[in-house]
Amino acid sequence: MTFLPLRRVAAAAAFASASVGLMGAGAPQTTFVPISNPAGLSAFFDAKSAGPDVRILHIGDSHIARDTFSGDLRALFAADGKSGPRGMLPAGTVYPFYMARGVEMDMSDGWDVVRARNEDASGPFGLMNARVLAEAGTSPWIALSGFETPVERLLIGYQRQPEGGVVQVHVDSKIHAVPTSGDRGFAFAALPVPSGTQIVRIAAAGDGPVALFSLALEADAGGAVLSNSGWPGATADIMARWDDDLLRMELARLDPDLIIVGYGTNEGFDDKLELGEYEAALRAQLARLKRFAPGASILLTGGPDGTRLPHYADTDAREPHEWTCAPLTEAERQQYVELIAEESETLLRWHDAPQLSAVLALQKRVALDVGAAHWDWRAAMGGPCSVHSWRLAEDPQLARPDHVHLTGDGYKASAKALFEALNGAFVARQ
Repeated sequence: MTFLPLRRVAAAAAFASASVGLMGAGAPQTTFVPISNPAGLSAFFDAKSAGPDVRILHIGDSHIARDTFSGDLRALFAADGKSGPRGMLPAGTVYPFYMARGVEMDMSDGWDVVRARNEDASGPFGLMNARVLAEAGTSPWIALSGFETPVERLLIGYQRQPEGGVVQVHVDSKIHAVPTSGDRGFAFAALPVPSGTQIVRIAAAGDGPVALFSLALEADAGGAVLSNSGWPGATADIMARWDDDLLRMELARLDPDLIIVGYGTNEGFDDKLELGEYEAALRAQLARLKRFAPGASILLTGGPDGTRLPHYADTDAREPHEWTCAPLTEAERQQYVELIAEESETLLRWHDAPQLSAVLALQKRVALDVGAAHWDWRAAMGGPCSVHSWRLAEDPQLARPDHVHLTGDGYKASAKALFEALNGAFVARQ
């Protein structure tokens, strides 16, 4: 019989009570939902057994974009062992309201931000879903400061191009020059960041065009590293926009033990989604992740619970607590387009989008079929219509008025629920 080391027993006990005291007595509580196919996490569990130096990549939609859910998950992994470096970041504030925990980022005017979410925009794109361009003769800058976790190196992911300009990197008072000219391709420049550095400023020198894809903060001190890459409005299809060579380079540098895939909300709210096409696309991208990161476990979490009101609902006529919530019946699901067109009163309530349950079920089926693990975020919230209870909760409120996005407390509860599920599977394996 294999016994768990004492520190793991203590950790397990701590995880088991992780959600106790998280919310007020009258607020909804998360439900423990175990990981489906925990065998799919073997590579991650092997790394976790060896110590706290685990590397995680969390990709997905707006739930992951603002580093709330991801940030709380990062803090939980750091508490389990020790805090590692911040990991990979986009090259600047590439969409409005961008936020990253553990480091402050600022960006001047003058960069042209090209976004993978824009279907008319041409690539290449990498994990961060955007690249920033500076034209010759311009010198826009990106600044990093307020480092809360260890940092010894800054990586700058850039595109090599025949007439590429120089990137000037100011590390406090020292200046490094990174030339980007050369045969077309992608590269990382690694620059030292001495202890005590207050600010790092990355600027185009103006002597040629510059294209940046990502930044990364690294350290040799070890600890848990969680890099997140989410994008507002994204579906799993955004992964198809990633360039093979760039993706391979970024994944090789991150070397993740675990890739958490968190799409599903925007697919589920797309009433015209073709499930067969979506399944084929999802399978293709999961296979691609496995091919380019063969040492990583993959975990699909789906999306959280989400509901909608019909467009003809008079939200001024009732207070939030006066609206009810009930999942669609099968008949309503089949006749949804007609019922909306005729402004049926039977739909005058909060209800799930007609495709959401099918999308989340499809994701679980695909995950298990390809050997990945799965965690049901929606079930952990309490199932269909739980987001309505989370919205009405006041001590604290857990969901936002749109019944799709969560508050900071809601994402914190979700992160603890996922962390508890991961730890439960890890302890069971031990």
